[in-house]
Amino acid sequence: MIKNYKYFIFIYILLFSKAILASSSASFLISQNAFNNYDFAQVLYEYSINQGEEFKNDYLDELISAVVIEDILVAEKIAEKILLIDPDNQEAKLVQMTKAIKNNRLIELNSLRFDSASNKNDLLEFLFYKDNKIKTKSSISNSFLDIVRSSYSNRDVNYSQNYNFLLFYASLSIFLNRENYEAILIKGQLLQLINDFIFAEKTYLKIPENSQYFIDAQRNIAFNYSRENVFTDAENKIKKIVKKNNSDYELKKILADFYRIKKKYDAAINLYTQLIVNNFEEAWYMFYLRGICYEQSDNWDRAEKDFIESLKLKRNSPDVLNYLAYGWIERDIKIDESFVMLTDAYNANPDSFYILDSLAWAYFKKKDYEKAAELMEEVIDMVPGEAISLDHLGDIYFAMNRKREAAYFWKQAKDLATPEDNLIEKIEKKLEKYNAS
Repeated sequence: MIKNYKYFIFIYILLFSKAILASSSASFLISQNAFNNYDFAQVLYEYSINQGEEFKNDYLDELISAVVIEDILVAEKIAEKILLIDPDNQEAKLVQMTKAIKNNRLIELNSLRFDSASNKNDLLEFLFYKDNKIKTKSSISNSFLDIVRSSYSNRDVNYSQNYNFLLFYASLSIFLNRENYEAILIKGQLLQLINDFIFAEKTYLKIPENSQYFIDAQRNIAFNYSRENVFTDAENKIKKIVKKNNSDYELKKILADFYRIKKKYDAAINLYTQLIVNNFEEAWYMFYLRGICYEQSDNWDRAEKDFIESLKLKRNSPDVLNYLAYGWIERDIKIDESFVMLTDAYNANPDSFYILDSLAWAYFKKKDYEKAAELMEEVIDMVPGEAISLDHLGDIYFAMNRKREAAYFWKQAKDLATPEDNLIEKIEKKLEKYNAS
């Protein structure tokens, strides 16, 4: 049934209700900025301190904010104000109709069904009615969630403008059915996407252990911890979740990835080794990630073995092909074999600037400088600030006797390089040699 209403759903989500008494007051501007930055508490604070005055805002931001933070009483009061000015306002009606169905006030629900011209609203019909009869609370909750699912999965939607509305619909879904744990999970994911990790965690923690969505919520909490800056705190929190959930495979993978990103390679290698044993289907990927850890630990022999083992299990992985082939090229071995592998990787994933950089570098090693320059210039167009690629382009130009251009790109690479790139000292030596000549 959702498919029949997708057109209406997207129109209603993307087209905001008309503005009511818009104002340029300082409070309005602060509130609007807070809403655009998903600071729902600040929006409601601005609303609260102006209640005694005629705060000439359209109130839509406040309405959505109140629903998202699940203050339905405030949301209902704001909806009443909106409907006094705009009796057909869609979001205000949604709040009032949701509250009516929640409290079994069916007469009130039906009174809100029609607009001022006695016409039905397609979205309201989809949400609250089926075959001209009022749906159950659980069914209405799922209909709200259908809207979020459809919008959430449709890549044509401009998420940066519509997270607020998706959170609004998810929150109404939860309000009608506190046991709709999929809605709670999705709301947590939306909060995660807008980087409100504290609110996201509070939302995830509402899902009980007996729910099928519990472990997904725990994984998302662990993933959010992995992005924290204080290593020890984050490590302890993730390890606690892993232990609590019987060393769940996906949770252990989050911990392993956390160690790898934080450059704790020995700990990451130990966990990836366990994961290889526990899940054969994903073993190719764990070999690849463990290989990266070995390579970053200056143990190329072990890294090479892992990359080769990964390719035995999954021959066509462009990332593994790229990593192994580039490693060989950097060591001036197996150039022809690497070239074939990188060509395959590029054909499989032509949008990856990492792979295109490696392929350009392979052409350079084969002394086809014109082709190497052509491809590396494409890389720079894709990622103008990539220090390693700028350094590579400088080397290619230098080999083509375009030395002034080479020095220019080396200088750019040096300015943009980070300590992790291990480039600055190498580039300085090349510039010294160039200046001396």
